[in-house]
Amino acid sequence: MVLSESKRTSYGNVSHALDILLFFREHEDCSLGEMAEMLEMKKSYLSKLLHDMEEKGFISQDTSTGKYQLGLSCLEVGNAYEKRLDIRKVAHPHLIKLSSATNELVHLGVLDSNIVVLLDRIMNQGSGLRLQFHLSLTSPPYATGLGKVLLAYSDPKMVDDYLSTAKLEPHSPHTTVDPNMILAELEQIRLKGYYLSFETFESGISCVAAPVFSRHGKIAAAISICAPSIRIMSKQKELVNHLLENTSEISSKLGHGS
Repeated sequence: MVLSESKRTSYGNVSHALDILLFFREHEDCSLGEMAEMLEMKKSYLSKLLHDMEEKGFISQDTSTGKYQLGLSCLEVGNAYEKRLDIRKVAHPHLIKLSSATNELVHLGVLDSNIVVLLDRIMNQGSGLRLQFHLSLTSPPYATGLGKVLLAYSDPKMVDDYLSTAKLEPHSPHTTVDPNMILAELEQIRLKGYYLSFETFESGISCVAAPVFSRHGKIAAAISICAPSIRIMSKQKELVNHLLENTSEISSKLGHGS
């Protein structure tokens, strides 16, 4: 199939318009001359493209500086894409991979009304694991690995309000119930990027947990690997590496860091 000259021009215009949008991933605003030089386009041609994109709302021009920047339509398209993302759908293949690589029970959870809500749970059938349901569908965040990670990256005021009003009761001899100690643990989680929960919810059971982030850098969910404490402690480094590899991949798919 041979394209006509007009069609070739249209395809070229679309490609160059996309180049302009991608250009603004790394530049907040830019003048016509600077853009023309960096994109290697003629000013007259670039000006026409920018004008057309401005009409559709994808580009806007600052009247005081004359510089161009992304327009409102870019935000609207981004929001539409973000709404399409389902954390369970995105994470599920990684949970399977994580459970298969570690031979352990894997949980995906979110924080809702000060409760950890499990969205997904994967257990490798070949693991011989007797631990079928370590966490209930809803669990208190202060006493679980998932919950501590979710709290660590939540709004500080919300966390303070929660710790000041929640009934902090021990679920095991290792449950932290002192609000100040919990706050110190949350700070350590933010520094390390993950949490080792040693029998904080159930004696004999431990886990490692880490956050999953969304496009805006906000926490979207948390993932944990649960197992008898002896297994968690004996292969802690290996488990953490697998966990962080997968949470990073899921975060990237959700747009974090882009």
